Amino acid sequence: ENPGNGAAAFVLVYGTCVVFLLPGTPLTLGGGYVYKVTYGLAGGVTISTVLSLAGSLIGSCTCFVLGRYIMRDRVRKWGRKYPLFDSIDIAVSDNGFKIMCLLYLTPILPLGPVAYTCGTTSMPLVTFAAAKIGAAPLTLLYAFIGASTDTFFGSSSAEGGDAAAVGNGSDIVTAGSTNKKMGMDEETHKKMVLFGLVLSVLSMSLVSHVVKKELYKIFDKQKKDKQDKEDDPSDSMMNG
Repeated sequence: ENPGNGAAAFVLVYGTCVVFLLPGTPLTLGGGYVYKVTYGLAGGVTISTVLSLAGSLIGSCTCFVLGRYIMRDRVRKWGRKYPLFDSIDIAVSDNGFKIMCLLYLTPILPLGPVAYTCGTTSMPLVTFAAAKIGAAPLTLLYAFIGASTDTFFGSSSAEGGDAAAVGNGSDIVTAGSTNKKMGMDEETHKKMVLFGLVLSVLSMSLVSHVVKKELYKIFDKQKKDKQDKEDDPSDSMMNG
């Protein structure tokens, strides 16, 4: 009855989950399922993706601001315990937008802690926020998976009910033979959705693998450059 209020609540809850380091993926999956029922597959996936990105953006920017102005020392101390976060700290100072986009494309780290860590670097908030566009492909995939759930698990009971409703002696017709979705029968629709899911998962897995390798190359290079800079003064003193 109040889709605007529901959307606002979804965004608020999603943002809160990010701030408190809770996973937001279940919300994206659930949003895809719920909105698909009301707006269809394309509409449900689109709305769930947009709202999830909006909630994630608000939450991550809140983490960024907290890390920069309120919890800076605590985040710094916490980050020193994890070498990978130290690498991110070095890398985002020079290539913030690129690094964040790559991180969003491969879920190798929980992004809540990354947002807090980025707040302690010299990266501008605008650059950090703009990089959220990199999260769109994975968010779209999760929303699609959630929206597709009804196709495989929600249709059997409906078919049974439809068959009972239309069944009268010789006039019994199964819902599977008459039910049409997007101009195709139910079985073909399921196969198309399944094919889309498999293709999407494989594509994102390949992208994640390539991006992960690229990220580690960047991290190693950044750490090496930092060590070289730290070694330069001592070398010059020895030569003097």
